[in-house]
Amino acid sequence: MTERFTKRERLRLRRDFITLFKEGDSVQNEYFVVLFKENDLNISRLGIVVKKKFGKATKRNKLKRWIREIFRRNKNKILRGFDIIVIPRKRLSEEFERIDFWTVKEKLLSLLERIGR
Repeated sequence: MTERFTKRERLRLRRDFITLFKEGDSVQNEYFVVLFKENDLNISRLGIVVKKKFGKATKRNKLKRWIREIFRRNKNKILRGFDIIVIPRKRLSEEFERIDFWTVKEKLLSLLERIGR
């Protein structure tokens, strides 16, 4: 399995996001809410929603890069065949300057590994 994050692995269509928000299941912790729903594909697709309240664009973009990197490097630990949306919570926004990539990775992976179980 390649570690690239291809276009096929991205949630891009508005209707996919709407379907997940309406019909998806969720898991959450203090930093993230993860919505997921089974798809008919052999791959899992990722979408990221970061509100403007999270902070300035540089902060939002940095978090999105971190989330994509975590997904890309750990695809083998995530069940295939799911559409996934990751939404950061307010607490992560407040603590973002004080926490590191490894903390975010640990918190997000604990949720991604619970998908579909």
